[in-house]
Amino acid sequence: MTALLGASAAGTSAERYSRGIEVLKRIGGAGYDIPVHRLAQVAPDLARFTVEFAYGDILSRPGLDLRLRQIATVAALMAHGSVQPQLKYHMTGFLNAGGEPTELVEMLFQAIAILGFPVSINAVGIVREIFRERGLVFDPIAPVSDDGAARYQRGLEVLDDLMANPEEYMEKLESTSPELARWSVEFAFGEIFVREGLNPKARQIAIISMLAAAGNRSDLLRLHIEAGLKSGLSRTEITEALMQLAVYAGFPSALNAFGVANAVFTKPEQKEKEGAGGWVSANAIVSETRKARSERGLATLAKTSAQAGEAVVNSFNDLAPDIGRAIVEHSYGDIFSRAGLDAKTRELAACSALAAVGSKATETPLRVHANAALTAGATQAEIVETLLNLLPYRGYPAVEESIRVVGEEFRKRSDSEVGALIS
Repeated sequence: MTALLGASAAGTSAERYSRGIEVLKRIGGAGYDIPVHRLAQVAPDLARFTVEFAYGDILSRPGLDLRLRQIATVAALMAHGSVQPQLKYHMTGFLNAGGEPTELVEMLFQAIAILGFPVSINAVGIVREIFRERGLVFDPIAPVSDDGAARYQRGLEVLDDLMANPEEYMEKLESTSPELARWSVEFAFGEIFVREGLNPKARQIAIISMLAAAGNRSDLLRLHIEAGLKSGLSRTEITEALMQLAVYAGFPSALNAFGVANAVFTKPEQKEKEGAGGWVSANAIVSETRKARSERGLATLAKTSAQAGEAVVNSFNDLAPDIGRAIVEHSYGDIFSRAGLDAKTRELAACSALAAVGSKATETPLRVHANAALTAGATQAEIVETLLNLLPYRGYPAVEESIRVVGEEFRKRSDSEVGALIS
């Protein structure tokens, strides 16, 4: 074992540093060394380790091209949710490494399905800032034009193509929540994973990195590692992407992901499915139209958040109108409009979920849903109790931060009401 480890050594410290600086220049462009110099003022050794290990040992490896490496990095940083300066640096680095602006925007769609809307929406602002700083005139990605009725059919086809046994996957979900099974097919597979803005290899690198960095997603990680192999990724490329997680998501995340990858790599090859098209045809249903979902979503949004739904949709028109459409159709039209929970309970549940995540990306949504809870009839005391209930499960720092956020919204609302009375 010692000999094996020694054989893979990457050279002297000076060689590793020099190699790392060259990669850093390609990623960082003109200001490539600014973050390292800032870090060196506080922790010189950590600055050196960053160049030697992250860039000199890992990102310089030949098994994965730099563009795909930057996709993996951006995906992992998005999964973190609270490292916006680093995310901006590496989104810019993706463009410096030859990535296309459209591909960067398309990664936001993949994040919706894997990490949730808050992560994607938070990243929209970062992408806008990058484009503005680069003087980049971006032609927004045209919205889909179909009526949405074939979403389930498309989703089944993608699901069947990705999975050796799609029936087993569907049965696990349907036994407890048929709705989740349907949305998984219609939305995740039929609307997001079917998009063409990223080629199949890049899409799977992004999804694999998001799942591995998020943690505790072994079943889906296995699925997408298998899908990556089917899409043309080599074992080496997948291994390199997972190795990179040690830098951006930590060694535990990387080691756990390698356990999943090893199970995939060592599994006996399965025979090609026979009659797969028959399974898709037998299970296909006609999806609800976009128009019906949009109308229901707009009504729900206006009722719970007192917002003009069209304003939400249009707020993404400069990059990708389909992000706004997905918020209205899926979040509000499919989910928040359901009758199983009353509006107040649903908004309190949203506040609890967002506070439990507790990332920078969920701060603005927490503000939105705290106000929506008040609009739906919740008292400030009920919102506070909802957040205090998280203490045993999430700890004091996360709850204190969430209380700070909703407290600011309470004061804004109070000031607004006082102003209205005075006027």
